[in-house]
Amino acid sequence: MDNDIYNIFRNTIANMNKFSPKFIILFWFAGPFIYLIERTPGDVWLSLIAVIFLIKSIISKEWFWAKQTWFKFALIYWAWGLLVSIQGPMPVFSFQEGFVWIRFPLYAAAVQCWIAKQRKIRFSMLFLLSVSSIIMSFILITEYYLIGPHDGRLSWPYGDLIPGNFIAKACMPVLLTMLAICISKLKTINIYYYFTIFISIYAVILTGERTHTILIICACLVATLAYKPNFKLTSLIIIIITLIVSLTLYYDQILYTRFSQQLIDNIPIFNTDTSYWGTWRSGLQQGLENFWLGVGPTGSRYTCGHLGPHWLPGTNYCGNHPHNFYIQMFAETGFIGLLIGCTMIFNILKTCWNSRKELPNCLLANISFIIPFAVFFPFQQAGSFFGQWNNLFMWFAIGLALSNCQKWKKDKFIPS
Repeated sequence: MDNDIYNIFRNTIANMNKFSPKFIILFWFAGPFIYLIERTPGDVWLSLIAVIFLIKSIISKEWFWAKQTWFKFALIYWAWGLLVSIQGPMPVFSFQEGFVWIRFPLYAAAVQCWIAKQRKIRFSMLFLLSVSSIIMSFILITEYYLIGPHDGRLSWPYGDLIPGNFIAKACMPVLLTMLAICISKLKTINIYYYFTIFISIYAVILTGERTHTILIICACLVATLAYKPNFKLTSLIIIIITLIVSLTLYYDQILYTRFSQQLIDNIPIFNTDTSYWGTWRSGLQQGLENFWLGVGPTGSRYTCGHLGPHWLPGTNYCGNHPHNFYIQMFAETGFIGLLIGCTMIFNILKTCWNSRKELPNCLLANISFIIPFAVFFPFQQAGSFFGQWNNLFMWFAIGLALSNCQKWKKDKFIPS
């Protein structure tokens, strides 16, 4: 009896590729709208995909995806994080946070090598993502005009000051794709594409999130040049984006102050007395004082308050994390962890960049390198590398980027 049940389960999982369009793909398509609810449903959705993909691989014994260099280093970084968590100030908490981090690379691999193999599936997800971006934009615009921002920031629908993160990172793949299509095909003037792009950028500006505003605008500008550029149309789009930014800031003095003087004042190279530099400084000090092993995943939130004097300029500002991926990796997993993490990121970038040569006529492959370059850009204020919000949006985009960079021949995976 037990063997019969096991065989039924094994055959079902092993044949998931056959019924995935009926179940897994539909479940995947729900993601952009689940993300509009709150972090917990979004995390459950992403984690389920990662776990199902892992179970499928165990049963079917298909591990080709795990042989990719970027995933190997993700696995090494995960193992290293678990190892150094033992010697940190909060070993149990650090181990727990480090252990569940692997769900994010697993999700990206599931999208890349299982769910989004077919081009039409990827474009279907991009369309749904565009709808969710429009919905989020209207939610933010409604909050801005009916309720008003709080100190220049918006928080709907999450109750947290990060809604621009969703558009700037999770929705980045569709905005870049639409922009590249509009640029490369001058005769194709798709009002829906332009509407989605411009209203999304406008909504991100209204959130008052400076990093995400700069991130999505710069990514869009690079996308106009990445695939069959049309410089006249690119110039027109730059003018329109400039007008959107200028007019928005002109009519809102609080936003204008946030994006002008406050932005300049908070840049660490100009001012070492701000909380921005203070969080970086605390992370750097923790890394320097625990050079090889760090303080364990998420351990910096505990050790920051116990730091003494240091030769670094300025003063420490303690938050939940250092607000920079690379400084956090240095502080919490040491110099060795930083090297491993950087190698993982480099190979994700390399995979996406190489696809430009291997698939020169594929629009998606030509613009996908922008996504990891933007979300992993080193000189930016960022959420926690082990945290929930930032990783949900970031690895969602990374999964789509990687799925655009692979070739399949008769259902056989050909690594980029």
